Amino acid sequence: MNELDKLLMEIEKNIKEVSMRLEKAPEGSLRISKSSNKHQYYCKTAIYQPGKYIPRKDEILAVRLAQKDYDSKLLKVLKEQQKVIEQFRKGYDPNAAMQVYEKLGEPRKDLVTPQFLSDEDFVSQWQNVTYTRLGFKDTDPEFYTAKGERVRSKSEILIADSLFRHGVPYLCEYPVYDNGVIFAAPDFKCLNVRMRKEYYWEHLGKLGDQDYVNHNANKFEKYTLSKDFDESSLILTFETENHPLNTKVIEEKILRYLL
Repeated sequence: MNELDKLLMEIEKNIKEVSMRLEKAPEGSLRISKSSNKHQYYCKTAIYQPGKYIPRKDEILAVRLAQKDYDSKLLKVLKEQQKVIEQFRKGYDPNAAMQVYEKLGEPRKDLVTPQFLSDEDFVSQWQNVTYTRLGFKDTDPEFYTAKGERVRSKSEILIADSLFRHGVPYLCEYPVYDNGVIFAAPDFKCLNVRMRKEYYWEHLGKLGDQDYVNHNANKFEKYTLSKDFDESSLILTFETENHPLNTKVIEEKILRYLL
């Protein structure tokens, strides 16, 4: 539906542009005839039905009349497309398929595997997946999110709590596989519920530490080279000792990708 809305807006924009050109178009229509292997142009009006000859010095009039004819036909098609999309949007219920399952009685629901899930059921299944997180050393500092999850830094608390505040489902350190082998565990796996699309959020918090930079350079090479990982689904934030994580950046990332 979002794509249809964008398409409808583009059609409406084109209708406006074409209509404005037609308002400025000259009177009459173009007739083209061929004489001695040359094309001759005539302007047809109510007075001059066969058409008044357009000399070469006034050929711009032929150009404008040809454009007018094209714009008239194009406007008709655009309006037809606009009408079809508007009728479809009016009659289409995006929840109809999901409601088939929702309207079943409870005993029958227990026997059925639904083809479509509501957002609530989809999120519930997505969040209840079983996996093993990376462990913590005894010497690691303890940081906890608003949901009570242990994370590795104050910056990860900021990210997790922002996700929670915006209602974005997420999982901490969900493993990423390549050919069945785990090669990374990004800080957060996030779900754009509206699009039902997954994103991975990596926060690089020690860019002043050369060993840390080298380790992550190797990891990001694996992201790029992995056939099982979509690099466009990766969200990145950064900080150094002298440049802490900007909370406005967190908000912008969430608004841009996850809502």
